[in-house]
Amino acid sequence: MSIDLHIHSSNSDGTDKIEDIIDIAINQQLQAISITDHEFLSDVEINQSIEIIPGVEMSVSWDYLEINNPFGGIHLLIYFLKKDTPLFELLSKIREEKKIRNYEILDKLNTVGIKIEKKELDDLETKVPGRPHIANLMKSKGYVSSLNEAFQKYLGNGQIGDSRIHQNPIDEVIDIAKESRCLVFLAHPHTLMSNKDYSFKKSWQNDTFVEKLKKLKALGIDGVETYYSSYSKTTSKNLEDIVNSMSLLKSGGSDYHGDNKPDINIGFGYESNRLNISYELIEAMKEKHAKL
Repeated sequence: MSIDLHIHSSNSDGTDKIEDIIDIAINQQLQAISITDHEFLSDVEINQSIEIIPGVEMSVSWDYLEINNPFGGIHLLIYFLKKDTPLFELLSKIREEKKIRNYEILDKLNTVGIKIEKKELDDLETKVPGRPHIANLMKSKGYVSSLNEAFQKYLGNGQIGDSRIHQNPIDEVIDIAKESRCLVFLAHPHTLMSNKDYSFKKSWQNDTFVEKLKKLKALGIDGVETYYSSYSKTTSKNLEDIVNSMSLLKSGGSDYHGDNKPDINIGFGYESNRLNISYELIEAMKEKHAKL
């Protein structure tokens, strides 16, 4: 049996409803999942057939990264989040800031002839509109042929539609997460090393990456998403060695988005490169969480 600790629903930039995600996970015989919507803690009812770890994914700003690699980005996966905590309250504020960010992106796109009205974005059925929603609107209007093209040419870090005004400083977010008794993990770590093509070099697990990870540990992260849909067995093994050497925890997930990432499946990622993430990772997470 396996787990999946990185899943998005229609509450943010996925396309599946919560209940459908749970049904799929149960059918896949997963032991546990975490629905980690962007800047939104999705309500998930207790289910006797599968364990649900409350979680959220957050974009944050990190001056060190932005100075050294303007194309890099950093997301945090935060687990064991509860309502009525300082972090939960912060998320509400960030969602308002993200709305302003979205409008800024639309204004920037307008300068290069890409016309999308604010109302078109506001009318979408989601709790947290974001860049993938803008990319879908661009595709539907014929400005791009795919979401990937939208990000490579317009919406990725360092491109014309880049706007991060909703992102809070990473040290402040980590401190608030700790105050809220949460665990903090670095999501899809390769994005620290992204380049101008919204991608990363095959040799991204280098000394520069390790140095960045050391700085993140000093800031207080608890672990790293070591197992991810696009990672080969070799990539994950290299990450295991790095993460273990720093005494950090490991997590893993598919980064499922439904039809927005149609080749990725809940619980095992790509069909040709199946994930098999052990429940032992959650046991280690629970052990550390109990000490907070």
